[in-house]
Parts: sequence; structure tokens; C-alpha cells
Amino acid sequence: MKLKINALCVLAGMASGVASAAGTANHPGLIQYPSLSPDGSRIVFSAAGDLWAISSGGGVAARLTAHPAVEGRAVFNQDGSRLAFESNRGGADNIFIADVSGDGNSLNLSNIDRVTTSDRAQWLGGFSADGQSVLFSAYLYPEIYRQPKMYSAPINGGAVSDLTGAFGRDPTLGTADDSIYFVRGYYYPHRVAYRGSGNLDIWKFSPSDQEFTQMTGFDGNDMDPCPLPDGSMLYLSSRDGQYNLYRMGPNKSDSKGRSPGKQLTTFVPTGQESTIMGGVRDLTVSRDGSLAAFVVVNTLYTLDLNDRNAQPVAVDFTMGTDTDRDRAKRIDVSRKVSETVLHPSGKAVAVVARNELFVRSTEEDYPSRRITDTPIRERDIAWSPDGEVLYFAADGEDSMGLIYAARVTLSSEDLKPKEPEDSDEGGEEIAEGDTPNESAESDASSKESSKVENSDQKDKQEDSESEDGEAEKESVDHAARWAGALRFEVEPVVTGERLAYRPTPSPDGKQLMYFRDRGDVVIMDLESGESRVILESWSDPEAFWAADSVHVVYSNTDLNFNADIFLLDTRVAEDGSTNEPINLTRHPDLDHSPQLSADGKVLTFLSDRGGNNWEWDVYSINLDRSLDGMRKYELDGYYKKAAESVKKTKPLDVSDPVEIDPLEFDTSDAYLRVRRLTSTPESEDNLVMSPAGDRIAFSVGGKFVSVDQHGKDEKTIQSGSVSDTKVSIDGKTVSFVHGGIAKSSGITGGKISAYDIDGNIQVSTDAELKQKFEEAASRFGMWFYHPTLKGLDWDSITQRYRSLAMQTRTNEAFQRVMNLMFGEADGSHTGIWGGDGFSAPSASNGYLGIDTTPVLNGYRVDRIYTHGSVDRMKDGIQVGDIIVAIGNMHLDDPTNHDLHAALAGMSNTEVLVEYKSHDPETDELQTKYGMVTPSSYGSNSVIRYSQEVIDRRAEVDELSDGKLGYLHIRSMGGASVFDFERDLFAAGDGKEGLIIDVRDNGGGWTTDILLASLTAPTHAYTIPRGANPDDVQSDSYPRDRRLIYAYSRPIVVLINENSFSNAEIFAHSIRTAKRGRLIGTPTFGGVISTGSFSLIDGTTVRRPFRGWYLPDGTDMDNNGAEPDVFVKQTPTDEAAGQDPQLEAAVKDLLKTIK
Repeated sequence: MKLKINALCVLAGMASGVASAAGTANHPGLIQYPSLSPDGSRIVFSAAGDLWAISSGGGVAARLTAHPAVEGRAVFNQDGSRLAFESNRGGADNIFIADVSGDGNSLNLSNIDRVTTSDRAQWLGGFSADGQSVLFSAYLYPEIYRQPKMYSAPINGGAVSDLTGAFGRDPTLGTADDSIYFVRGYYYPHRVAYRGSGNLDIWKFSPSDQEFTQMTGFDGNDMDPCPLPDGSMLYLSSRDGQYNLYRMGPNKSDSKGRSPGKQLTTFVPTGQESTIMGGVRDLTVSRDGSLAAFVVVNTLYTLDLNDRNAQPVAVDFTMGTDTDRDRAKRIDVSRKVSETVLHPSGKAVAVVARNELFVRSTEEDYPSRRITDTPIRERDIAWSPDGEVLYFAADGEDSMGLIYAARVTLSSEDLKPKEPEDSDEGGEEIAEGDTPNESAESDASSKESSKVENSDQKDKQEDSESEDGEAEKESVDHAARWAGALRFEVEPVVTGERLAYRPTPSPDGKQLMYFRDRGDVVIMDLESGESRVILESWSDPEAFWAADSVHVVYSNTDLNFNADIFLLDTRVAEDGSTNEPINLTRHPDLDHSPQLSADGKVLTFLSDRGGNNWEWDVYSINLDRSLDGMRKYELDGYYKKAAESVKKTKPLDVSDPVEIDPLEFDTSDAYLRVRRLTSTPESEDNLVMSPAGDRIAFSVGGKFVSVDQHGKDEKTIQSGSVSDTKVSIDGKTVSFVHGGIAKSSGITGGKISAYDIDGNIQVSTDAELKQKFEEAASRFGMWFYHPTLKGLDWDSITQRYRSLAMQTRTNEAFQRVMNLMFGEADGSHTGIWGGDGFSAPSASNGYLGIDTTPVLNGYRVDRIYTHGSVDRMKDGIQVGDIIVAIGNMHLDDPTNHDLHAALAGMSNTEVLVEYKSHDPETDELQTKYGMVTPSSYGSNSVIRYSQEVIDRRAEVDELSDGKLGYLHIRSMGGASVFDFERDLFAAGDGKEGLIIDVRDNGGGWTTDILLASLTAPTHAYTIPRGANPDDVQSDSYPRDRRLIYAYSRPIVVLINENSFSNAEIFAHSIRTAKRGRLIGTPTFGGVISTGSFSLIDGTTVRRPFRGWYLPDGTDMDNNGAEPDVFVKQTPTDEAAGQDPQLEAAVKDLLKTIK
């Protein structure tokens, strides 16, 4: 059957190029994905997570759906009677269909049915001409090549089929013929300025002759192809610096990127506009070719295609006020605690729950009190040493972060009636029910007690007199006041426009250490308010006070990204000079999380010096050299005495401060005296140490444990993962967050106390939206790797995007706006995801590890992948057998004929499979049954990947007549290093050369480890006694003398446009080191080191912070590695199952080894 489609873009006509400034219509919700009806009279679009309909001339928009889910792209069928749309109402974005009735703005949807059932996101393309199928693209089955494929799905049930056999997205059928138009490339549409091999190009497939034609070849992005009835094509292109509309004439193409056709729009920023958010997006056209519609910023435009001189017209419409519903939401944050800290007394506990502050007594069943009620993000809580003040950081109106102090202004003790003063006036009054004798006894007792109290008070009054006769201030029980706190006063402590965070008061309560901007460490004198920087840093160090309030111990990263532990005397000499920090650990591996004992004699920290990168163990240094010479029993005695002393520690009494002399440290050769305390297969984290240094607690192997100072006597504190670990000032208690709840326990385990909070809070969605935007924009701007953000006026761009972001009503829309904003910086490794929003259970499809073809009564098995689910069946399904039922779902029923949908909910679940197998004797089909356990998508991905590598290896072996080996590096992560070493030996042993394939490798960090293998010099070889010298190769070398298996024979490296990040660094390094030749297409040009940060609702924002440059200064971002031999992979190759790049690599390497 030949398919014809009324796609998202079914448009034709001509319009003159016009220069237009894009206004920002103030619609509630981001206007997205308009879809025109076949005759152009109506427009359906997505906003506020729902579908809406308006007349193409404007008016009042009618809401078509009102579901908590997010509805995305929509498209009419050929006569406008049905509407297909994307929705995540069933988990991942899948395709749904509905009947359409009404006209104009009174459009209605009914009979909504699900077309596809998958745990993979699917992107709608359009309808077939007969309205019986929808086209879509998806990563339905895993492939090495990192692009989706295109499929057709019958709307009434049936087999989902591959459209072209090639990779691509957004399939659209032509209106003049049965050609399928689609887009290929790395999908970064928000990067308007991107130029490189990963750009988006438009292709066309002709089913009649199976021919593929490249329609555009511009090195930027061309997308949204819209084939027209006359055979021409309308599309979007970024070639003029913004996305604008172009029209390519009938039977024309532009594979060289030089003849784009006629430009129909010329949207550019005008006046005070710093940006128009990329220009035109979300193109759609009526089936009759009379009208186009699209969005610029948040304004919906139409373009009359019957008028050659027409200009885009902004559609004037309004939306119902019900888009503003639920502008406030209630959230239960009782299981969303991220930080906790015990009061110095241990009698109260403060927590951060979804970035709001709460406090409560540590006694059981006590209520919690909310300290803050703001839309901003509070964090980094710390008590003053006397327990009066709770410090925290939070965003300010004009700053990314200020530091505040919270105090109790009203406590439950203030509500208790005061005891009346004793009076000798008047006679005795006997309470009702008392006997005179009882009253007399009570009175006598009271008088005696009064005498004692009066005597005590007199003594106390005398004691309270100071030498100069002045009375001391009355002592306040801050512990009791916080435990019973009712009202609070919050005041700023550190103000200004610069980011301030992580307040840490000194143990004597006189100074406040905090961090500023990217990592400067600042000390503020709390009495004078004066501040000074004690450490300038760009790397956000970890810093902690020593008990003397003079020294600071910290971990900091240098420009080689090595982290060491330092000790700094913060005192300023009379001449104004300051002290230099002392490097205590001096090691090229990473040392962090320093913990210093109260007496300054013991330092513990985490380091990966003993194993693989980022696999931490606990290490220790004695900063008192005498401890190094002690015998075990002497050390035990020292720690016991220290622990007894620490147990007496109480909250600081400001009325009677105890002066502590500055600590002294033995530091001259500290790095040589480092000892390892733990050595486990797992990595340790969340390190804390008791003030005495006698117990060290950390996470390891899925539990929170503590050990003694020798690394022995392990005690489990809490099973499961924990965070935000802290130790009380007396060393008795450790606090932590577990399962979103604040908890504490003894440092050697025992009873666990959980501190529940009353966390049902109301949140203003508008205020929170503003907070999310401001934090995301400011922190991205502060951390983006390029110092000038590539010449952008980020403040102006922020102001421009703020209004658009504030119109969004869903996380999906907000994240699209932020991606557009991040795209202005034209950098890789940006992105935003997660956070609050609608979420439905996944379809959890099972995967059988087979290739199939739909046939009349089921699915014929064409291939069985090794180690897949079917392969693991005992005497089970064979190639050629026909699967006819999964469980109780029979696949010969036309409404249940999709095998993928039949496996919904079957992941890792044993299920009955019915199949028909040919009897070898009678050649008749016999019905058989078996039990199979379908795998998850992830497991199936590994299985199919492994088979594809085996196939490629076999092809190389055949093409090279056994002379060459082949290996593919899937990623540049730690686990992949082990796979690389294994495969390097297996593929290269006995071969004369090796093809290393990093196509479709998404990156990581392991380039230099691989280089250590591939560039190890051949400086010697060995011959053992008894071996035949003629059998010894010149690169024979004892394996135990190298850190990684070395390969020094000739290599070539395969690269393509999907080689990304560290895979590109690897390709660049091979060329720079002159180790081998590069074959394929240029890599993407996406090399930046990235981190991330979280917003108030848990949304994650990527933070590119470190640029990578070639020796000549070339920025690797936007400058991919160029191949020595250029070979393109085309859709024709993919559909035919051919790999011309691999073939070229074989030919090139064979020339080298001859």
C-alpha cells in the first residue's frame, strides 16, 4: 500500500520575504506545535500541557483536553475528522487518537484511544492519506548508531513497521507523490548558531524506487520539511542566523548547501530586542496548501500562501482563564528532607525540606515548625556554637545568594504563666478538696524550700557580681527555645550582589566563614561586620574550622584538577601580611572531605590514590608526630582520654567564653605519614569523624557504618544510602538524611531516631517559576566555560527570556524555553530535565532479543540474538518459527497484532509464549508452547550491541583476509576501560593492525587511559629461556610491568558526527600524537567538561564549566576532529545494511601494514 500523509507540515504556496520583529504575546502557557486543519480554517496547538483550538483568524481558544499529562504535537487526518497527538498520559510520550467534531472555535474531541504502547518516547509525524496509520520516529529498538528510526503504526491495531530501513526523524509524506521526507542529524534544534557535522539535514525517500535524495546540505540546521502539492518543499533553516521559512522549488535539492530556494520570512531582532529566541519554530501547513502557521517567541503567526506578497500575520486570540487554575499547589515535603543538623545541645533539630526550613524538638512525637515560607531556595544550614542562631543561605531579590540568620522570637515557654511572687499579706487560702493538715504540711515544706531558695539566690546574686560590680547578663536556654519555637525572626547577615553560600560559624562564635561566587572563601567578623577573603578559588573548595577558630582545613583543586588537603592559619600579622596555606597531602590523585579532630592532632580524608579514579577510601594523617610512635595500646589510651574529654563539650556559653590557644601542628612531612584506614571493593563517601578522632563514619556498600581509629571494629549505623552526615559536638551522635527523613543515631549504631516533620506546604507556582528561572539563568551564566559567553549580553538575554519563561505552565514548556536560552550560548553539554511534573507509570515493555517480520498469523522470527531472552529458552523458538501469542494476547487478532505492545508490562516477567514451528519431517506447522522472560530495554540494548560488534568484527576479518582486528568503544567511562582492554587483546592479538571504532560514542573521561595503552613505547622485548627466538615479536613484553595492556601495531580510528565529547578528545589525541589516521566524517564538535546543579523542585541543569583546547589554541567545542579519509554514511547504506566507512578503514589500514 502506498502511503500519503497529511503531516504536521502539509503546506505550499508562496510568500514574499518580509522582515518582521517578533512580539511576545502574553498568553498563559507556551504556544507550541500548531497544526492546521486540512482547509486551513482551524488551528490546534499545545499550551499549558493541553490541546486548544481556534479559528485561523483568531478569537477565543477552546480547550480540547484537560488532563494532568502533557499533550504535545498534534495533526489532523486527511478530512479533519480525527486528530492524532502525543501525550505522556501513559508513561513515555506515545501517540493517541481522537474523533473531531464541531467547527470554528467549538471543536471537540471524543473517543480518545491509544495508538502505540511503548516505554520509548515517540514523536508524531503525521497521518497516512487514508487515515488508517500514523507515522512517527522513536528509539524503538537499540542500535549503535545514535539516531532514531521511523515507523508506521495502524491506528486500529496491527504491526508497527519500519518505514525506510534508515535512521531519521519527523517522517512526512509528500502530497504530490508517495515520497517520505525526514530529518537526519544530532537533534540540537535550540542551537541556532551551530555549524558542524551533527547538523540537521532534510532527506527524501521514494518507496517506488527505494531511492534516497539529500534535499539540503547546509552545515547548520534545516528541519520541519513540508512537501507541497506542486512538488516543492517549505522548511525551516538557520542559515541567516535565525530560523526562517524557505521554499525549495519542485524537483530541486540543495545537497551542497548553496541553493536554499526562496526565503519567505526574515525574522530578526529589532529595536531593543536582544534575541527572538531562535526565530521561527513549529511549522505547520494546511493540506490544501493555502495557509502556513508557526510560532515566533510566543506569538502565533499565519502566512497566506495564495498571496505572493503576503506577510506573516499575528493571530489575535485569547485563552480561557482556566489556564490559570492551580496557580498554587500543595506539596507534602515530609519525605523530601535534603539537609539536617542537630542543635549543639542535641535537643532540637533543623532540616531543609524541599528548600524550606523547619525545626523541631528531638523528643519523640513533637511537632515541627516552619521557619521560612518563601518561594526561594533555602539551604546550607548551620547552628551558631551557642545555639542561638540558625544560619542559612538563600537567594535574594537582587542576588544569587545571601546569608541569613534565624532567631526564635516566641517559644512555647513564653506561653506558660509566670510563677506569682511570694507574699506575706493575707491569710491562708485552702484549695477546695484539701485538708487543713495537708495544707499545713505543704506550707511548712514550702517555707523550708523558700528558705533554701532565698539562700541559694543570694549566693547566686553574689556570685553573679563581677569584679567591677556589674551584673552579668541573664542566661538564656537557647536549646529549650528552639525545641519549643513558635515564631522566628530572619535577618540578612551577608548582603550584596555576589553569590554567598555555605555559612560556617567559628567555634568561638566570633567569625563566620562563607563561600562566594565560584569558590572564594571569606571570613566575616560578626561584631564589626568586616569581611576578608582568605582563599581565592574557582573550584568551590571544602573548608572547615579547626577547634581553635584560627585555623581552617580545606580541600582545593588546582589547574590540573588535582585536589589536595591544606591547612591555613587565618590570622593577620600586624604588618597586614597573611600566612601561606600548607599542603598536607601532596598527591596527584584526589583528596577531599577533610575531617580534623578537636585537638588538631588527627586528620582524616577521602582519596582515590589507592585505586581507580573516584573510587574513594579513607586515609589519615597524625598532625602530632608523637602519635606515630605510639604502640596500639598507647593510641587506644590516647583516643579514650580524648573521647572522655570531648563528651563533656557543651554549647558555647557566651557569658563565660573559654579561650582556646591556637593549635600547633606537625606539618613538615605530613604527606609522607599518610596511612590508609580502609581498603574495600566499594567506594566510601559521606565521611565524618568524631571530635576525638576515635570513630570515623562513612557510607560504603549500601550502608552507613563507623570504624575505630585503626579502621577496625565496624559498626552499622543505618542500612541503605544516606546523605548530609554530621557528628554532634560531644561525639556521641551522628545525624543524617535517609529516605528523605532526618535521622540520628549513636556513632557506633544502636537506636535510630527519626525526626518527622509536618510538611504539607502550599507553593505559589508563579513565585516558584520565577525562582527556578532566576537561579537557572544566573548560575548558568556564572559557570559557562567561556568567559564572555561568546560575546553575549547575558543580562539582556536573561531579561528577554524571563517574560517567556513566566508564561509557561508545565515543566516541559519551561525546559524548552530554558533550552532555547542555553542554546544562545551555542555550547554543547547543556540541558535541563526532571523536577516536579506529571508522571505516569511506564509501559515497561519486555524485549525478546529477536528480529521479526509480521506475517498473516503472527510474527516470523528472522534472527535470534545471543544471550537474548529467546536464546535463553531451553529447546525453544528457532529462526523461522512464528510467534502467535504472548500470554493471552493472540497476535493473529488485527487489534492486537503489534508484538511490541503485546509485551507491555512484561519486562523481567516470565510469560507464556505460543508459537508455530515447522516439523522437519512433515514440513507442517506445529503449535508449541514455552516460557520466556523478556528483558528490559537496557538489557536488550547490551545484547543487540554485542551482536552488532561481533558482526562488524566478522566483516573486518573477511575483508582483510584475517589480517586486521576490530573493536568498538561504546563510551568513555570506567567500565568501558575494562571492556576496551579485554577487547583490545581479543581483537588485536595475532593481528597486523587494528580498527578502533568510536563512532556513536557519547563520551566520558578515559581518553588518557586508552592513550597509555595505544602509545606505550616499544623500548624493549623479552625472550624467556626455552622459547624459540623466531617466534618472539618485537613488541613482546611482560604484561605485569604495565598498568594496562599495550598495543603498538598500526591502527586507524573510525569517527562520525555522533562521536561526542571525550570520544572527540580521543580522536583529536590520535591525530596530535600521530598514532593513526582518522576515517569517516568529522566529529560533532561538542567538547566541554560539564557538571550540574539542581533547582528548587529537583530540576537538574547541566553546567558546562571547563573548555578544552588543542595545542594551537583551537576550542574543541564547535570544532570537531576532521577525518584523514572522508567517507559519509548515507540512508542508502543503512537500508542496504552496508558500512562504507568500515570498508574504507580496512582498505586504508591494509595499505599501511604492507
